[in-house]
Order: sequence, then C-alpha cells, then structure tokens
Amino acid sequence: MCSHILADMGMEVIKVEEPLPRYGIGRDMLTPADPTPEEEEHYAAYNSVARNKRSIALDLLDPKKRPRSQEVFFRLVKEADVVLNNYRPGTLEWMGIDYEKAREHNPRIIYCSITGFGQDGPYMGWPGHNSLFSAVAGTTAFEADGKPGRGSALGDLSGAMYGAVSILAALLHREETGQGQHIDVPMVATTMALDPLAFANYFRTRSAPPRAPSRRGGWSAVNYLQCEDGRWLIAQNYEQPFWEAFCRIIDRPQYIPLHLAQSSEVEDMAKDVRDIFLTRTRDEWLALLIEGGTCAAPVNSREEALGDPQLQHLGMIWKLRHPTEGEVAQTGFPVRFSQTPVSPRDFAPVLGQHTRDILRAAGYDDAAIAELERTSVVKSHPRQLAKE
Repeated sequence: MCSHILADMGMEVIKVEEPLPRYGIGRDMLTPADPTPEEEEHYAAYNSVARNKRSIALDLLDPKKRPRSQEVFFRLVKEADVVLNNYRPGTLEWMGIDYEKAREHNPRIIYCSITGFGQDGPYMGWPGHNSLFSAVAGTTAFEADGKPGRGSALGDLSGAMYGAVSILAALLHREETGQGQHIDVPMVATTMALDPLAFANYFRTRSAPPRAPSRRGGWSAVNYLQCEDGRWLIAQNYEQPFWEAFCRIIDRPQYIPLHLAQSSEVEDMAKDVRDIFLTRTRDEWLALLIEGGTCAAPVNSREEALGDPQLQHLGMIWKLRHPTEGEVAQTGFPVRFSQTPVSPRDFAPVLGQHTRDILRAAGYDDAAIAELERTSVVKSHPRQLAKE
C-alpha cells in the first residue's frame, strides 16, 4: 500500500519479488499463490494496489544463488532513491541486503522498513498482523460484556501512510543535505498514533478509559437508521446545533435536552426515532436532513458506493481497457493535484514481467541475462519472453 501511494503519484516502483510461490499466500493479497498464466493476467487486471509498478523476479532466498542475486540487487540500489521492505528485523541481514550493506553501494539511499514492532526493543522479532498491533497499542474495541472484540485494520493502513509520508520527508531532507537514512516504521506505533484523542483524554484525566465503549449520549444512540425502503443512513449530529435541527426535522423537539444524556430516557427516544425513520424512504429522509442543515449521509453498499454521485465526481472509479480482460474497473486515487494530476499508467505486473527490461537498464547484456535466467537467479515471465 505504501508503494502504491507513491507509484500512483509518479514514482517509478520496482517490485523485487521471489520467483517461487511464497508460503502459500501468493505475491500479495490480490493474487493467488500459484496461478496459471491466464489466472495471473486476470487478477493483475483488477489489482489496483500493484498498478503503475514493474516486477523483477529475483531469488534472494536460496543461499547458493545469493552472491549473484545480491549483485543484481545492489546494481539496482546504485540507481535507486528508496528501498522499501516489510521483513522482520534480521531477515535482510540474513539475505545480505540490509541498510548498512546498501549504503556501501549508494550512500544517498533511503531505506524504509515497515515492521510489526520496530527494529529493536523487547518485541522486535515478533511476527504479527493488524489485530496484534491493536491489542498491544491499546486500540482493541471491547464488547459490552468486557470481552475484547476484533482489532482494527489500522496497522497496515497507518503503516503505509506513515511510510509514504516519511519517505517523502526523507527525500526532502536528502535534497537539502545529501544524506540518506534508515526509516523505522513500527505498525504497533502507527496504530497508536492514529488514536490520539483517546490517549489525550487518558493523559489528561489519568484514569483508565472504560473497557466497554460508552454511548457518548443521545445523539450516538440514533447514528444508524433504517428507512422504509430497507436502506440505511447515518445521522451523526454531535454538535448541539445539528442535534437541535435533527430533532425539529423529525418533529421531536422534546428530545433536544437528550443530546448528551445517558439516562434511561435515551433508549425510549432511540426506539421512537427508529420507528419514525421507517415511515419514509432513505432518499426522502436525506433530502429533508441535508436541506435542514444536519450531518447525514447514505450508508452505501459497495455497489452503491460505485454509483454514488460524489465519489464519481471525485474520480474514484477508473474504467480501464485491459489487453486481455477488456474493460475493468479500479478504485482511483483520492487526492487531486492542480499541477500534477494522477492518472493510471499501467496495470499491475505479472511476476517477472519486467525482469529483462530492468536488467538491461542496470547494464546487463543479453548473454549475462540469459545466464542469470539459466541458473534461476532471475525469472522472466512468458509474456516478456514471447515479445522477444
């Protein structure tokens, strides 16, 4: 996701990928572990996270091939600005391609490591996924009975966002000083950083937050409301003026004092409001609520989101023509630039699609490339071989 953000904004991103299926989970979350060529083309057409990137299949895992593969890797590093990885600490050292080795070949290199728990500390080598990071960071939601619920997806996403921003900051620093550096992005820390309000309140009050989520008053008891046609809307009227307008629109001004209340009256109010919203369709209610100046919006399914006029206006659905799959859709890029607009350049690569092109750009002649392919140090995709 981190390199996806950077690739969409115009950076040249080369995926250095393992030639063989990786532990049964595939190259990424959107590609099967060991697809047929036809399956790989199909999944690549819809893989928005890997679009605008190129792929070289390079075997850095086999110790017997490693001297040759390291040579290839470091030749790429010499011309690169950034190396991005998400291996656990120690893995890159084991492969012989860690930051200290890389900076010997390119002192200006920026090395960004996105890991679960960071490059040092008591949890350094632990494996993990999103829910583990939430658990350690104190951001796991608790159910009403006090049992922990599902952790958030903030680990992966916050790690990607902080990684991309940090890389851009490091590039600016290098422009000013000429210095490269190593960036340590622990997802357990980025998860905590994205919940600043809860921790700010804790530091202020010096008391533990409630284990079960509080309802925060009457307004939150009627957040999600089902309408006559079975569709849902959200009415999030936290501020007093919005709440007052909401109560008047539904002809219940007597509920205005319950804005922040947590009394027994709130549940009776919530039942009444839910019944009221079953008397009109969602679009009818939304027209009234928006015209009346409240905070309201439709709760879209994925299918509805694709047809939502605001998301379409913002260009969040790209329709692209793929050479084998025909027209395919992908989510667009969320940020709009006045001078450097973002647009799709290429579909996600199949494994090793650009191996030969990347090696040639790095200075390898055809005989050297053929030798690397023969010894399985690198792998080229049949699509590339067929072109030649």
